Amino acid sequence: MSEAKAVLSIAASLAASAMLIGSIANDFLPTEVQDYWYSSLHFVSQYLSSRITIVIEEFLGLTINQVFEATHLYLGDRTTTSSAKRLRVGKSEKEKTFRTTLDRNEEMVDVFEDVTLKWKLICTQVPLSVEYINPDLEDHNASLRSEVRHYELSFHKKHTDTVLNLYLPHVLKKAKAVKEDCNTVKLHTVLRNCWDANNVVLQHAMTFKDLALDSELKKMIIKDLDIFRNGKEYYRRVGRVWKRGYLLFGPPGTGKSNLIASMANHLKFDIYHLDLTDIQFSSDLQFRLLTMPSRSMLVIEDNDCSVELQNRES
Repeated sequence: MSEAKAVLSIAASLAASAMLIGSIANDFLPTEVQDYWYSSLHFVSQYLSSRITIVIEEFLGLTINQVFEATHLYLGDRTTTSSAKRLRVGKSEKEKTFRTTLDRNEEMVDVFEDVTLKWKLICTQVPLSVEYINPDLEDHNASLRSEVRHYELSFHKKHTDTVLNLYLPHVLKKAKAVKEDCNTVKLHTVLRNCWDANNVVLQHAMTFKDLALDSELKKMIIKDLDIFRNGKEYYRRVGRVWKRGYLLFGPPGTGKSNLIASMANHLKFDIYHLDLTDIQFSSDLQFRLLTMPSRSMLVIEDNDCSVELQNRES
């Protein structure tokens, strides 16, 4: 008991001394010197620490960070069995199950091959500007969103190779399986010069089975889509961009939108809807295309109304 009291007395004395030094530093030292001192202490503490932290931001320049997206799906699938205290739950009308994700600034622990890893979702609010956003900005983490999001993954330094070479590929693989099991197609539109993050589930239930179309033409389209979907390696081998284009034309009500919905539901590709009348500069279009993820459909409707013509017949 006497030893415990001695330890507590020493700890209290050190704490009081630290507070006194901190007070003197704040009163007499210039701000620049204080900043340098605190940054040096932070550097020393980081150097002596046995843990390392990986930061996974939502955007990589112009494009969505695939690792962030995969982490979001992976952790959401594990939240119900995790140590997290606060979860966010949502469900659209078409989805069969609830979607769970970590709440803002919440932590959870994951274990992989006897390695303990701690995840944390960091959300920082930023002023929402209604001004035109320059698409040439290199980093869109702050410019495109009302909040900046990133994940922090911390673990012991000795497990760095395991995390980079085994755990993160495991997260990507599991996230891909979760996305395929979800079996829903999302619809994305443009909001403040970028693709909206709060996408909605495509409510269009049309499939090729129900589509009123010539049977031979339907078979040809389905075969063409399947060849394209499974042909990414072939496109790479012959040096071509992995993309496929279709031009649909006809009066309103002839089934163009039904065909688009059938194609999206067949491929399980999300739809990105683009109105060319919103495009002011070529850089706007380039930015929209660069920020689209792979395995998605870009739909541009009413092309004949996107240029200044006297009438549609022209």
